[in-house]
Amino acid sequence: MYCGWRARIGLIMPSSGTYPEHEFHEYAPEGVTIMTQRVLFERVDPQGLSEMGARVDEAAKILSKANPDLIIFGCTSGSLIKGIGYDKEIIKRIEDISGTKALTTTSAIIMAFKALGSKRLVVSTPYIDEVNEIEKKFLEDSGFEVLNIKGLQNIDPNLMPLTPMPRMYKLTREVLHPEADTIFVSCTGLGVMHGINMMEKDFGLPVVTSTQASIWAVLRTLSINDDIGVGKLFSI
Repeated sequence: MYCGWRARIGLIMPSSGTYPEHEFHEYAPEGVTIMTQRVLFERVDPQGLSEMGARVDEAAKILSKANPDLIIFGCTSGSLIKGIGYDKEIIKRIEDISGTKALTTTSAIIMAFKALGSKRLVVSTPYIDEVNEIEKKFLEDSGFEVLNIKGLQNIDPNLMPLTPMPRMYKLTREVLHPEADTIFVSCTGLGVMHGINMMEKDFGLPVVTSTQASIWAVLRTLSINDDIGVGKLFSI
């Protein structure tokens, strides 16, 4: 059968990552094909994230040769590090270079929060405080209240896929706030999609993760409405 007969998705991801690729493939519905291209990523700080963002163009050019239906830059902090509007700038660059519809993880999470009716967020991340402050401002400039945000202080991108689910579960529990309506576990480098349903049951709130939102936004943008059973988001 023709590969990608429902959709062909181009995924641009940080070079150190394993989970964005793995989770996109694991949770892709029948008939959806994922094609990946990596970009060099050396430090999880503003400079390293900005440098990675500048490398997206070449990755988009390469992926465009595979004729994807949509290309997504699958990195949260890398698509918001320069503040409000930076995700839209990256999207325009990808679309101009590839001639293909594009998204970023940041644009995907904003879509997800709006679909869920989210207003007040708590956020757990693997990032350093400097990156968390930039993310907090981005989310607030996008119209959401961030009640609490806390990170693991990782600056080495290779540590992201090594972060165990129990550690992120504990950190997420630490940021809970009685007025929050949504939990956001930020970073596509984390392998936490398999824990979303558990966290929603334990914490009593919708849980959005970076890769989950990315997959959801890609599918819904392409009019694929499958419920893959990962969190409240996929029931929308």
